[in-house]
Amino acid sequence: MNGRGRAFGLVLAVTLVAAPPVARAAVVAAPGYVVRTIPTPDTVQGGVVRRGGTILVGQGPTFTANAQRIIRFAEGGTPTTLATGFSSLGGFDIDAAGTLYVVDNGSCLGPLPGATTGSTVYAIPDAVSRADQVTAETQAVLPANSIPCAADVLVAPTGAVLVSDAEGPGAGRVLTVSSAATPLVAGLDYASGLAIARDTLFVANVTSSFVDMVLEYGLDGAGKGTLATNLPGAFGVAVDADGDVLVSGEYSATCDGRLLAVAPDGTVGERARGFCSSTDVYFDGARNETLVLDVGAKSIAAICRDRDGNGVCDADQPCVGPATITRAALRLGKLTAAPGHATLAFRGEMMLPAQPPLDPPARGARLLVTDGAGSILYDVQLPGGTLRRGGTGWKHRRHGWVYRGDRKRGGVVRLTIETDARIPGLVRFRAVATKGAFTVTPGDLPLRATMVLDADGQCGETAFMPSACARKHESMLRCAG
Repeated sequence: MNGRGRAFGLVLAVTLVAAPPVARAAVVAAPGYVVRTIPTPDTVQGGVVRRGGTILVGQGPTFTANAQRIIRFAEGGTPTTLATGFSSLGGFDIDAAGTLYVVDNGSCLGPLPGATTGSTVYAIPDAVSRADQVTAETQAVLPANSIPCAADVLVAPTGAVLVSDAEGPGAGRVLTVSSAATPLVAGLDYASGLAIARDTLFVANVTSSFVDMVLEYGLDGAGKGTLATNLPGAFGVAVDADGDVLVSGEYSATCDGRLLAVAPDGTVGERARGFCSSTDVYFDGARNETLVLDVGAKSIAAICRDRDGNGVCDADQPCVGPATITRAALRLGKLTAAPGHATLAFRGEMMLPAQPPLDPPARGARLLVTDGAGSILYDVQLPGGTLRRGGTGWKHRRHGWVYRGDRKRGGVVRLTIETDARIPGLVRFRAVATKGAFTVTPGDLPLRATMVLDADGQCGETAFMPSACARKHESMLRCAG
C-alpha cells in the first residue's frame, strides 16, 4: 500500500478488510467496568455519538460510492435514516444546539467513481429531532475534496469546528473550519482522532515510520508535547470522566485488540479487550459510558462504569455501593382507595462517607420502592432548589435539611434529613408522600426501599422481607427492618 493508500487505511482503520479474519469474540472490560452491546441493523461505519437517549451512527458497506448512511435510534427502538449519500464516513461530533458534524474521506485515494461528494465536512442541524431525511451533498460545509483525507471532527468548547486531515508524511494537519479551512496544527503525518479536555487538544497521529502516538496541543495550536507514544494503534481518542484519554486503533488478527486508557501522567492501561480493529470512540459523560465502533461489527460496544462490580452499569442503578439502612420502617396506606390516593411513609438511618459532603439543596434526592420482582412501585426524584414562600424546595436546619413539596399535587410532601454531630457520617431521614398510584399484594413482597441523597455513593437501601411486614388492616401495610 503506497503512502496515500496508507493514509486511507488509517482513516478507515483497516475497514478495507471485508471481514475480520477470525470469529468475533465478546469484548471484555477491565475491572471496574462492564460491557454492553447495542445492535445496529447494518455494519457500523465512521463515527458514533449519543445525545440523551438518541444514538447517531454510520452504517453501510465499506468504501462504496454514495452507499453509506447515518441512522438515528433509541436503544430498543426502530432506527430511522437521517442522512444518505456518503462513501467513506469518518468521525462524528455533535454541538450543544444539536447540529451533527461528520466527515467523509471517500476521495482520499483519488476520485471515487460515482461519488457525488466526499473529502469534506458536513453539518446536519437538529439531528436528534428533525423529521426529514437529508443527503450528504446538501449538507456539505465546504466543497468536495477540500479536506482530502478528513478523518475526525470535533466541536471545541468555543464552538469552533476542528477537522483532522490524514494527508500523509508532513502534510497531516488539524483545521479550523467555518466558511473556509484554516490550519491550526500542521506538520503531522496521518492525523486522526481529536479530543479536548480543559485547555488541551489531543491528536492521534501515526508517523511516516508507523509509530502510533497521541500528541498534546493548546487550543491555539501551540505544541505541548507527547502524551503517549509507541502505542499498538492510534485512531480514535476521547477523554473520560477521570481525565484518562481513551485510544482506539489497535488491529488484531485474532480480534483481541484493546481500547487503551492513558492517564494524565502518560501511564498506559487497558479499558477493554476483544476488538478486531476499534475505530471511533465517543464518551458519554451523562452515563459515564464509552461507545466504541469495531471494524465489521453490526453493533456498538458500550463500556460503562461498574464501581461495585455487580455487572450493572452505574448509570442504570439508583445508587452505587449503597449503605445499609437500619432502624427502617415503611408504612403504605390507603391501598384500597381509588388510584392516586395511596400514602407512603419511610424512615431510617444510614452511615454515609464523609466525602463528598451532603448538599440536598444542590443535588436533590430520590425515593424509590420496588417489589420482589424488581418492578417499580414508587419512584420520585426531588429537585434541588431553595424553599420559597408558598412554593416547594429545601430549607436548611441546624443539623440538616427539610424538603417541602406540593400537598395539593402530592408526591413527597415532606422529607427531613438530619445529621448527628456526635457520630460523623450518621444520617437520619423521614419521608412522607401522598397521592400515590401504587397497590401492594402479598405476592409483591419482599419490598426494597432506596433513599438517594447523591447517586455517587450517598445513598442507602433496605429490604423488607415478608416476615417483617404485616397488614394493620386491609388498606395499610406496615414493614420494619
